[in-house]
Amino acid sequence: MTSYSAVKRKPKPSATPTSISQFQVTLEHVLGFTSISSSVVSQNHSTIAYAAGYTVILYDKGTQKQDFIINTARKTIKSLSISPDGRYLATGECGHDPKVRIWDLAGDRNSCIELGDHQFSIDHVCFSPKIDHLVSIGSAHDGNIYVWNWKNKKKLTSNKCLCSIHRIAFAADGSYFVTVGIRHVKFWYFTSKSLPDAVPLRAHDAILGELKNNIFTDVVCGRGDCAGSTYTGTANGLIFQFDEHRKLRGNRNLKKKTNCLAISDSYLVVGCEKGVIYILSLQTLESVISVPLPHCLGVDTGFATSINQMLHSQQPNISFPDTIAVCLDQDKSLLTCFYNDHSFYIWDIKNERSVEKRVSHMYHSGCCWGIETYAWASASPSILRPLTFITCSSDNTVRFWSLNHDETDSNLTPSQAANRVGRELMKIIYLEEDYSKLCDSQRTQKRSESSPKPGGRCIKMAPDGLLLAIGDLIGNIRIFDMQTFKQAQLIEAHESEVLSVDYGQSTDMGVTFLVSSSRDHLLHIFDASRDYQLVTTLVNHSGVITTVRFTFSSITSNLQLISCSADKSLIFRSISKNENGKYQFLRSHNIFEKQTFYDLTIDHSHELIYTACQDRMIRVYNTQSGKRVRICKGSIGDDNGYLSKIDIDASGRYLATSSTNKYVYLWDTKTSECVASLCGHGDIVTDLKFSHDGRHLYTTTGDSCIFVWNIEELAAAPPSCRLTSSVIEEHQLQSNSPQNLCGTPEAGLPQLGTEFPDSQLFSSSDKMICLQDDESAFSNEDNHTTSAEEGNSFFTINYDHEEPTVNTAVDGKVSKHKLERQNSVSFRFRLQSKDIADPIINDDRISTVNHLVNDLHQCLDKLENLYGAVTQSSDIQNTVLKQYIEQIYFDIHTRITNNQQH
Repeated sequence: MTSYSAVKRKPKPSATPTSISQFQVTLEHVLGFTSISSSVVSQNHSTIAYAAGYTVILYDKGTQKQDFIINTARKTIKSLSISPDGRYLATGECGHDPKVRIWDLAGDRNSCIELGDHQFSIDHVCFSPKIDHLVSIGSAHDGNIYVWNWKNKKKLTSNKCLCSIHRIAFAADGSYFVTVGIRHVKFWYFTSKSLPDAVPLRAHDAILGELKNNIFTDVVCGRGDCAGSTYTGTANGLIFQFDEHRKLRGNRNLKKKTNCLAISDSYLVVGCEKGVIYILSLQTLESVISVPLPHCLGVDTGFATSINQMLHSQQPNISFPDTIAVCLDQDKSLLTCFYNDHSFYIWDIKNERSVEKRVSHMYHSGCCWGIETYAWASASPSILRPLTFITCSSDNTVRFWSLNHDETDSNLTPSQAANRVGRELMKIIYLEEDYSKLCDSQRTQKRSESSPKPGGRCIKMAPDGLLLAIGDLIGNIRIFDMQTFKQAQLIEAHESEVLSVDYGQSTDMGVTFLVSSSRDHLLHIFDASRDYQLVTTLVNHSGVITTVRFTFSSITSNLQLISCSADKSLIFRSISKNENGKYQFLRSHNIFEKQTFYDLTIDHSHELIYTACQDRMIRVYNTQSGKRVRICKGSIGDDNGYLSKIDIDASGRYLATSSTNKYVYLWDTKTSECVASLCGHGDIVTDLKFSHDGRHLYTTTGDSCIFVWNIEELAAAPPSCRLTSSVIEEHQLQSNSPQNLCGTPEAGLPQLGTEFPDSQLFSSSDKMICLQDDESAFSNEDNHTTSAEEGNSFFTINYDHEEPTVNTAVDGKVSKHKLERQNSVSFRFRLQSKDIADPIINDDRISTVNHLVNDLHQCLDKLENLYGAVTQSSDIQNTVLKQYIEQIYFDIHTRITNNQQH
């Protein structure tokens, strides 16, 4: 099980305890894979290895559990191979300066041996039978074949091959290996002796004659009695058998395109198109075992309780996915088959006359765009009780998943136990009857895309859990009944893809709204309680509307609508009903920043909005006033990119952000500290959601995979174990609660005398408020000491030129009283400090305390003078600075009063 320690920053000497707890965030499960050929699938006696982005999944065929190896170098796994003894795993990467990495599966999986001399993608890696050598083959653009003494990190021999190689296999004695490709079957011979310099490999073509003009798809070398034989398959269905002298000994025409091969001491397994698998005799190439077909494309998994129901669809023209990789374990009589619709089966072939399915898994085959978690309620349909989350994808499917994190086999529902597809996948909804997009293959990626396909783009569950809204890639919104899983409504809403949908329910107005946003710059609002009639269309944004959400006012409990856009604006709208019974959507705040908003999330108290921005910052706004109350980092490092998604857990304690650098970050909202940095995805993270119990984080990506992270240890950690903030210093934040990212006032804050009856310091009657924030106030990861350590200044006021504008039209009843000089913290502090007598003890630290108090008085005097100067002017900048100083006064007064009470 792969885990991540909480990201630790350099502690502050004065505030951070010497012992900081380590929090483990564990990758618990991966739904999906990116292996689309035999080169990215390997096995030993008990484990199957396949790739999912940066991650290698080690699947135990006996326990059906997953383990993981994650390539922290952030390069996608392009090839892999398990050594014959099962101890080592070799991986090849794609991208600039790729490496061959060898991992010790029985040792420390956080370290590996690196071999690097390739310039581009490493398409194939293969261990020799004696495990002393490793062959790595680059892509056609790389053109290099290397033989390594990998334990000594030494290159033994090499050669060039500029054609595309489809597969590699070692002879049983390790004296040569064979490669195949387009009109390419070569036997490569090399010496096992270590030489001072790498010598060229010797290559000889197979003797094929006129049969050379074929596309050879895979190759395996014989074992046991057939140790000198080599078997290849071709794209037109031919199987060739060569002897040790490279001569053709036999062939057979299967009349179906062969994609992959596997071999044992007795059998040759041939994986073909349309799900067909042949198990042949090594000597005669005659079929000896018949393997059933997998599920047909378009199968209704929710009601498939038998193999026959999986094989036969109600559709007139049924089709099956192609077989892309096979692995044969003759000792356990298990055959593992991977299909190009991103499913894989394990077949039990012990009984040659009746092959049975041991287990199967079906995953998304296209970009997984959206995810929606599900919390069971009393009104929920009984069929959905085990449901964990729902995902939508560009493969035209919506899938319902049940992971049952705490369930055992005895606790499974009857529908789960009987489901022939697997326990994870409860149900698939197909958005169209054309199932061609379910299949993914390197050889079919060039298919015509003349007509757009309505794949799922975003997803949202209705508040009562009975309806599900899906926004697709061509502008439609589909409403599904969660009891029947049938499409109840089809709304042709937008002219381009729907980027966001959300439900909002108002008990006061007795209405449930559905809102959608799109690339066409429009917001459509529908009345879900009246058969989704169009209520209004809002045209307030000039750019792509990335996200739209409903929320409630934390004061009035009225329904609000908040949207963010690529035009760098964040718009708040209040929703009401006029005397004529028509709904009004009035803009209350219009916020402009210098950075694009890509996503937003709202805490469960409906007080704060957290936004993911182009500059990799998290900006936090108050839902009532529209004011920005906090800004902090949303990613670590200086990588180019932006924050793409953001979500907050049910407790409001943790934020999760995803960046285009393919990392996911977890943030403590109390300290603004990054507590975990997660990698493993091989593509951009398209969506992320916390589970309702806060124990798991689900992330989806563009490579079709879904990652399930266990954050239970992090969620259970007490607040006293939190890491201290090194992102923004408390006194540099313009917030009503400067001690946490939440920005909400602490309970029971003292008031500044009779002149300040309310805790609201600023009047909202101003039509325009310019907020200042300081990018330079963010502390460096390794150097985050406070300014108090650098000098005598108690306050550090830094400003930059980024001035987001807030247009506000709120007519709330707020106090118009301003702080008077005699009510300031400086005045009160002086009065209180004069009454304090020196302690009657002999302690050298008394003088230190007195020096600090004198410094504090001097700083307060300077601040008083500055406050008096800006009070005399009505200039907008002076007004902002005046309000900022007043906020500091209030914070200091609160701190002094709290200390006195203790």
